[in-house]
Amino acid sequence: MASSREHELKQQGAIEAAQDPNSKVTAQAAENTLHEEAKKGGSAAYQFDPNATTEEKRAQAKARIPGNFHHERKPNAAALASDADGTVGTKYDLPPATKAGAVDLPASPTSTKGANGHAPELDDDARWERVGWAPRFGMPGSDEPEDEGTLLDHQTWLEGKLEDKFFGDWYHNTGVIIFACLMSWVTAVLGGGLGWVFIIMAICGTYYRTSIRRVRRNARDDLNREMAKSKLETDHESLEWINSFLVKFWPIYAPVLCDTIVASVDQVLSTSTPAFLDSLKMKQFVLGTKPPRLEHVKTYPKTEEDIVLMDWQFSFTPNDTADLTARQIKNKINPKVVLEVRIGKGVVSKGLDVIVEDFAFSGLMRVKFKLQIPFPHIERVEVSFLKRPTIDYVCKPLGGDTFGFDINFIPGLESFIMEQVHANLGPMMYAPNVFPVEIAKMLAGSPVDQAIGVLQVTFHGAQGLKNPDKFSGTPDPYATVSINDRVELARTKTVHENANPRWNDTKNIIITSLKDSLTINVFDYNEIRKDKQLGSATFALEQLEQDDEHENLHLEVMSGGRPRGILQCDVRFFPVLEGEVLEDGTKEPPPESRTGIASFTIEQAKDLDGSKSLVGQLSPYAILLLNGHEVQKSKVMKRTNQPIWPDATKELLITDRKKSKLGLVIKDDRGLAGDPTVGMYQIGIDDMLELMAKGQEWFNLAGVKTGRAKMKLQWKPVALKGALGGSGGYLTPIGVIRLHFQNARELRNVEAMGKSDPYVRVLLSGVEKGRTVTFKNNLNPDWDEVIYVPVHTIREKLTVEVMDEEHLGKDRSLGHIELSAGDYIRQDENGEYLVNEQKQPVAAGLRLGARAQPKGTLNYTCSFYPSYSVWDPDEEEDEDEKPSTVGGLSRKSSVKTAGSAAVPNNGTPSHKKTISGVSRSETVGTISSLKSAHTAPEGSETDLAKALDKNEAAQDETAPPKAIEKLRLTGDDLQQYESGLIVFKLIEGEFSETGGYIDVLMDDMAFPSYSSAKIKSKHMTFNEVGDTMVRELDFSKITLRLIEHIDKKGDGDEDHILAKLTGNTLDTLKRCLYTPTVLTLKDKDGHEHKVTVSLKYLPIKMRLDPSESFNNQGTLRVDVLDAADLPAADRNGYSDPYCKFIMNDKDVFKTKTQKKTLHPAWNEYFELPVRSRTAANFQVKVFDWDFGDKADFLGAAHINLEILEPFQQQEVTLGLDGKSGAIRLKMLFKPDYVTRSRQGSSTFSGTFAVPGKVIGAPVKGVGKGAVLVGGGVVRAGTFLGRGFKRRKSKGAHEGDFEPEPNGSVEDTPAISVEGADGSAVTPTPSNHNRVKSWGAQSFASHTGGALGAGEQGTANISILSATGFPEDTKVQVHIYLNSSKGSKEVYKTKHIKAPDGSCSFDSETAKVSCTADSFFKIAVKDHATFGSDDELGESTFTVDDQGGGGEKKISIGSGGEVVLRTSFQPADTASSASPKVDKRRGLLSRGRDSRSVTPA
Repeated sequence: MASSREHELKQQGAIEAAQDPNSKVTAQAAENTLHEEAKKGGSAAYQFDPNATTEEKRAQAKARIPGNFHHERKPNAAALASDADGTVGTKYDLPPATKAGAVDLPASPTSTKGANGHAPELDDDARWERVGWAPRFGMPGSDEPEDEGTLLDHQTWLEGKLEDKFFGDWYHNTGVIIFACLMSWVTAVLGGGLGWVFIIMAICGTYYRTSIRRVRRNARDDLNREMAKSKLETDHESLEWINSFLVKFWPIYAPVLCDTIVASVDQVLSTSTPAFLDSLKMKQFVLGTKPPRLEHVKTYPKTEEDIVLMDWQFSFTPNDTADLTARQIKNKINPKVVLEVRIGKGVVSKGLDVIVEDFAFSGLMRVKFKLQIPFPHIERVEVSFLKRPTIDYVCKPLGGDTFGFDINFIPGLESFIMEQVHANLGPMMYAPNVFPVEIAKMLAGSPVDQAIGVLQVTFHGAQGLKNPDKFSGTPDPYATVSINDRVELARTKTVHENANPRWNDTKNIIITSLKDSLTINVFDYNEIRKDKQLGSATFALEQLEQDDEHENLHLEVMSGGRPRGILQCDVRFFPVLEGEVLEDGTKEPPPESRTGIASFTIEQAKDLDGSKSLVGQLSPYAILLLNGHEVQKSKVMKRTNQPIWPDATKELLITDRKKSKLGLVIKDDRGLAGDPTVGMYQIGIDDMLELMAKGQEWFNLAGVKTGRAKMKLQWKPVALKGALGGSGGYLTPIGVIRLHFQNARELRNVEAMGKSDPYVRVLLSGVEKGRTVTFKNNLNPDWDEVIYVPVHTIREKLTVEVMDEEHLGKDRSLGHIELSAGDYIRQDENGEYLVNEQKQPVAAGLRLGARAQPKGTLNYTCSFYPSYSVWDPDEEEDEDEKPSTVGGLSRKSSVKTAGSAAVPNNGTPSHKKTISGVSRSETVGTISSLKSAHTAPEGSETDLAKALDKNEAAQDETAPPKAIEKLRLTGDDLQQYESGLIVFKLIEGEFSETGGYIDVLMDDMAFPSYSSAKIKSKHMTFNEVGDTMVRELDFSKITLRLIEHIDKKGDGDEDHILAKLTGNTLDTLKRCLYTPTVLTLKDKDGHEHKVTVSLKYLPIKMRLDPSESFNNQGTLRVDVLDAADLPAADRNGYSDPYCKFIMNDKDVFKTKTQKKTLHPAWNEYFELPVRSRTAANFQVKVFDWDFGDKADFLGAAHINLEILEPFQQQEVTLGLDGKSGAIRLKMLFKPDYVTRSRQGSSTFSGTFAVPGKVIGAPVKGVGKGAVLVGGGVVRAGTFLGRGFKRRKSKGAHEGDFEPEPNGSVEDTPAISVEGADGSAVTPTPSNHNRVKSWGAQSFASHTGGALGAGEQGTANISILSATGFPEDTKVQVHIYLNSSKGSKEVYKTKHIKAPDGSCSFDSETAKVSCTADSFFKIAVKDHATFGSDDELGESTFTVDDQGGGGEKKISIGSGGEVVLRTSFQPADTASSASPKVDKRRGLLSRGRDSRSVTPA
């Protein structure tokens, strides 16, 4: 104080000297003196340059602050750490992630030592010694022979000799006493000695003992009878049955219970040890050999329906030996608890024992059960004592067993202790207070178990924040997140000195209810004092029930009822994915997802290396890591090598499960010194989930001699979308399951009127992945449809459910079957998945519940086809580039990848996969492809790689698993793999209107393969990933459409389609492979909708079944020409014949009737879609028409569609199976995708010539059932050797087709839609694609075309030359357009004189408006100046199938030939500046400078 006062006086003197005008002391000198003296006095004094800025002054003051002056206040840990936060937490160097450290499950279920890490902490003797005895049958000591009954039941020798009437009554006892007295007097009178007296006493005593025992036994029986009577008159019920059970169960369970209590209490004591003690440890805990008793129970039946009320009288009195035998008393073990208190530190420490023994407890307890409907059916149990319980014990705090004394001997201390016990227990559980036990909440588990989703709060910033304290200056704001303003769950970063901060921070928390409120508190950060709250904003989570995304919220920050600014944020809710609950109550497992909530827990560790501690016992704590960064730190467990951590758990938000790794580091707490590591481990989340499914929870720690840890992982998938979603939780499939639904029989009828309308749907983990079409009013449907379901893990389950379609209400279930993916997926020794193809149909009964009786049978086949392992640039990891280490030797992988394939001598890169046994052949998808198995030859480099692997593995004890080769696909390699999965990612989109959905449709599918989330904003970020199966990539077609409502019925209503874009899958895939590309869709009003997509391709190891080939389905045109030699059915010797064509037992076409003829010429045609040529049952029947009578059957013939060559018009003569006759047909099959919306067929018909006129060569007589193909060649009804596809030339590269002479280019046809009412449905054309000419005849465009009503446009027909006609003829060519109304002449050339029968035409071109599939007739005539022209011959043709045109030769008559050039321009390009159209146009029409595309 004096020194401080002295410095103050010196400062005052300097000031006065500077103020004195006569003094020489300057102001600067006085300032320096003040500064120095203030520092000497201990004050915080600083000198600043008066011209310095505020920042410079602050930096100078901060530099003077000593180190560690401020206490670093770490924010509370967020409720949900995420792998997206790559830099959060301390970084640790961990060993590589592996599952090799997992401890295998025991081979025998009875093995306990070392089983899955459960090795005993101590040897068996030491373990059970501290709890009294080991589990056994009977009490300790009961192995020796033991007398039965109690002491009252022992029978003496005298009792066995005397009859009952001579002892046991009161007068017998009185008489023996009198006899003893008299005999003693007689002995004394007679002069007997003391020995005679002892003899008399022994005789009388023996008799008296025998008699009194009987008295007591009789008295006990009487008392029991009286007690039984009184018991009948009371409400109490005896519980002797449970007491009898406890007597035998207690020796088994008591030591296990004590051992569990010791283990649990030791962990609590370890974390609660005061600083002045070294440790607290439970040394011994014994409950004694006498079990507790339940004396009686009283029930109260007249309570509410959900309440059960009982009073229990119980007692635990181990010292009561009234009902024990002598041997039981001898072997009895009393209750005893020994607590070791160790004083000191480390080696210099001493343990003192605190003993509590001979305790007893009894009381009357009321138990109240509150019931509930959901599991566990008991909501709460309330316990209370109706009166004070009786408590007795002996406590020896000092001296141990030898010198210890009971503190209750101290006067007044026992009553004081008891009063304190009752005072603490009374408010808790003495009536009327109750002690509640929340059973439902206890069994609900951790917050992850109760989680309903993840709440994501994105903080953009705040505006106009005001500090309540006007003198505090500009705030340094940060925001915290909590639920109902309770515990802080997360906080943003701090923005210094800014009332309008921009945080741009995202936080995620788990929520368990949407009934709570989100509270956001804004604070002003202060370095020294406590942070000041600026205000708070709230958001009711109930709003998320209607809309799970709330963007650009402006929440008002309030403080004391006054606004303190505006907070800008986004709130999004991502629900937990739950499995669908079927109608029978069966709950499906949740779908697999790469995004979700992971609860990582370290329960305990065992056998830690105690050699790292001086005293042999560690003080371990656990650090939980995510991707090498610390996310949680547990409490320190003192002096134990077998720690059990109560708080080593953390909830994590995982955005990519495939890449995330969990880690564990165990350290020993050394106080001031550095904490050494005593064990660590790292494992990938996918690997750990796989081990969890097998029950493996123990892992050997890495980097230490001994030690293992028990780790658990809980996983709940969450549908993350938007910026955080990444892949949207998508898991790369391991293959596809092919389900072929053939038919169903005797289905359940749930309709009151009519029959059910069944269809089959496939659910993968509760999510619908595909469905068949609906069969109306049919209980025995024949679907014959194939559905491909991508599977991602062997744990997935599929539900095949037959549904009844309803127009108004919800579809109803007709039964389902369960399929486990693991039953069909097999792996080889290298971990590669194998093809599991099953062709044998399975008949499964359909059940509505697990116990319900099956009703109806579903016939199906199920196969699994794995996918190739494809290199993905988005998922490439750093460890892929690191050389693998085997046996300590670093080496590169000996297995070549596809990206490093060998280059042949010609310099052309060879893309070849050598490890797979499945590759594409020339006849893939055809009938002939099934006749021989294909084996892929292995190259010399592969053999060398295998040899190197074998030699290197031989140096090790165990050979490492062979690496699975990854395929590197480029756009040029796609055609080598015809079947595969397209994985599409919808990244974002810009739309002119909101409320719609994006659909992806493939080929002939009636239902979309994927539907996006609802478009809620004009610029929406999707980040959604889906997949779809492509059967034949060459012919596949993909459609992207913007639809107003999700098409659940598969009707494809054009009114709900806002915009659509269709193109070839192959071209689209080439453009978008691994590349985000913008696709532009235009609606009917011209508005543009842009969607950014990226595509991937996963080839499937599968040979396509011929029935699924593109060439197996399409449109069949049948020209019904004529018939001959029909039998006469009428009296006039003729018939009135007509034809009826039947497809799969359904009438599809009927010709007109030709009157009075046996050689009719109908000249009619029709078209119909054919779903499957291989399965089609197509036949023609000829009838005789009779007026007013039933038609007479003339004959029938089966039409084998498998003999038809695609795109080649073939003439077929069929022999009828009647008395006689044959029919001549001309058929053209055009492969096309046919979509069924309902069962049935649609046809298009007409005539192409005048009925009655024979076109071409007349029908010749043939035998019954014979088939004439083409020029009358008899052919059996077998498959063609070349199959359904175009034969390739020998030199053609795999995947390329042989070019035609006219140079036409192949393209993809459009989809034909089979309507429900038999009419053709015409989709809206989006662009024009031409189709390759396959033979002599070409077929028209199919894009946008319907059955029999091709695309409208203009046909250009140029007549070039004519040859082979008679000499000196005036050649004139006529062109006719065939239609349903007949032939119409559309053009004729000038007549040219041909002296040698040949001539050329100049500028003879006809332009005809028609459809793309129209038929034309060409006729050549000899022009006559006067009279009619002579016809030289005629033939039919179709226009060429490409925009550029191509020449073709048409045979006319006998030897004549006309050369034409034909082309077709669709209506949408007819007015274009260029007549050319794109070849193989896909979804894209990409220019050089832009990826934005529009439909052509």
